[in-house]
Amino acid sequence: MSVPVFQEILLKLAARCNLNCTYCYWFRDQSVYSKPPILTSEAEKAFLSRLEVHIQSYHLASMTLILHGGEPLLFGKARFVGLMDALDAIEARTGCTIMRTVTTNAVLIDTEWIQIFRLFNVHVTVSVDGPAAVHDRARIDLQGRGTYERVRSGIQCLRAQQIEPSVLAVCDPASNPATTVQHFVEILGLSAFDILVPDAIHDDHPPSIAPYYLTLFDLWYDTYLKQGISIRYFETLVASLIASLTSATTINYNPVQTLTVLTDGAIEPVDVLRIAGNSSTHTALNVHTNALQELADDPLWRMAYRATCELPTVCQQCRYSSVCAGGYLPHRWSSERQYDNPSVYCSDLLQIYDHIWERIIPEIQLESGQSSYSLLDLLKIVQEGTYNALGSK
Repeated sequence: MSVPVFQEILLKLAARCNLNCTYCYWFRDQSVYSKPPILTSEAEKAFLSRLEVHIQSYHLASMTLILHGGEPLLFGKARFVGLMDALDAIEARTGCTIMRTVTTNAVLIDTEWIQIFRLFNVHVTVSVDGPAAVHDRARIDLQGRGTYERVRSGIQCLRAQQIEPSVLAVCDPASNPATTVQHFVEILGLSAFDILVPDAIHDDHPPSIAPYYLTLFDLWYDTYLKQGISIRYFETLVASLIASLTSATTINYNPVQTLTVLTDGAIEPVDVLRIAGNSSTHTALNVHTNALQELADDPLWRMAYRATCELPTVCQQCRYSSVCAGGYLPHRWSSERQYDNPSVYCSDLLQIYDHIWERIIPEIQLESGQSSYSLLDLLKIVQEGTYNALGSK
């Protein structure tokens, strides 16, 4: 099985958080509490050395570094600046561009942090779930208090300094999506955001998400898309559904290719796989003793990678196999069958795909011989209805 060279690394600057979000996958694994609260200086130094060797060994022109937690800003400003300076030096020596993004709850953001982000060209992603009534149900602090106003203040501070953050929300299936979208667009003034499916595994038996996303799609498709509002989840689904019509034999796999470095230097697969339970992503690898690419030989990582390159048995005859490819890998896990399952949300996804397909198919025509479009072209076709559909799903 050929494997990729790692070009995306999720670096845990902190293994602790200043919030206590009720749905967080990270703290479902109690082993995280055995890790240092923040990235140790020794692990940072070893990681930087391994990173430079990795870039040179594989002649990489670019890398993506996701700065993550817990809450990564707990790392502190002085340590953060020192890390950024070291990355700049690696760029200068190797010619590799290291793209940097930080995912934060925004509670700690102030003018000094923003100056640091701007100085080192760090893209900022903020987690906010909607208006206070929605956000504060799950995104609470360590005293159980809501955090919406503090998060909104952080967003306003970023914008005051001409930094437009990306925004991620997690779907609350019990809430009204119209309220959340209206808040994002009219109150926060967002033109692009995403509303993520809540992380869950089969052992969790999560509530249905279909009613929420069916309503959300209709709102977006009928109203907000015309206003130029981008919801990444739906853009991706529309593009995949249209692509499946033109190339029905191509499976839309999304192989797991992110490497995670923990605060003690441990090297693991992408951190969200930790949702499977205690030490579920543990390997024997560490930046102190191992090269980054050695993760590709680890049995745990290879199991996860193989799962993203193969359809689960039950999915092989599904009409949406080329769109879904079994679903988001963490959502496929069960203690009984590991990753050989469809998404825990499979029945919901079928309803969502059917609904979207029925809405867009009357507005699509694909010219004979054309087999690919950019995402912009796909959405333009759907929006303008410039062609007639051929066939049906």
